[in-house]
Amino acid sequence: MIDPAHSAPPALDRLANLRDVATASPRLRPGVLLRSDAPRAGDVVPRDVAWPPRTVLDLRDPGESRDAHPLAGTAHVVPLPVLDGAATGAASAPAPVPGLGVLYRQMLEGVGAGHLVDGVRLVATADAPTLVHCTAGKDRTGVLVALVLALAGVDRAAIVADYERTGPHMREVLARASVTAQLPAPDAHVLAALPPELVTAPGWAIASVLDLLDDHDGGPEGWFAAHGGAAGTVDALRDRLVAG
Repeated sequence: MIDPAHSAPPALDRLANLRDVATASPRLRPGVLLRSDAPRAGDVVPRDVAWPPRTVLDLRDPGESRDAHPLAGTAHVVPLPVLDGAATGAASAPAPVPGLGVLYRQMLEGVGAGHLVDGVRLVATADAPTLVHCTAGKDRTGVLVALVLALAGVDRAAIVADYERTGPHMREVLARASVTAQLPAPDAHVLAALPPELVTAPGWAIASVLDLLDDHDGGPEGWFAAHGGAAGTVDALRDRLVAG
C-alpha cells in the first residue's frame, strides 16, 4: 500500500514509472521498447534509457491530458485509446470503479482489442525506440506490454514481475497524474477512497490477462490473429525485440 504520510514530497519533474522493457528478461534487446507514466512538458531528460523515443503509443482516452503531447515535436505520437472513452467518462459516471480483473478483460475485447493489436504491430514495425504509456503506466500500459511479451515468448513469471515493478512508484505516479490528467490530488482522503488494487500493482491482475490469452484457441498468437493481427507481425515482433 502507498503511505500518504510519506515524508519526502514526490518529484514531479521526471517520469516516475519509466523503464526499458528489456529489463523484464535477458532474452530481450534493450533500446527497443520503453514503458512509462504520462510524460509532461519540462520533464528532466532520462539518462538511463534510450531517449528520446521515435514512436510514442499513447493509450489514454482523448481529454485525459490538458495539453498537447510533449513529445510530439520529436516523435511520431499515435493515440490508441484502449478504454474507448471509459477513462474520461468515469469522472461523471455514478457507477462504481470496476476491479482490475474486469477492467483488463474489457481491454481485450471490442474496440480495445483492436487498439492493442495496433500497438503490437507498431512495436514490431514502427521506428524504435517505442514508448508505450497511459497515465500511470500500469493498467493500459501493463496490458499492452504483457501482450507484447507473451507474443515474444517471455516467461510468465518475468511478465508478472515486470508489471509488479510499478507498485513502489505509485505515490509519485499519482502525484504527477494530478497535474497531467483531470484527476484529484492524491491526498490521504483520495487514496483511502480508492480500491487498494488501483493504487498498487498486484501480480494476480496481470496474471488474469495471461490466463485469458493462454486459454484462447492457439494461445496468445491465436488471440492476436482472432482480433485482426496480420500474419507475420508476431515474427517481426520477435525479430525486433528478442535478442539473437
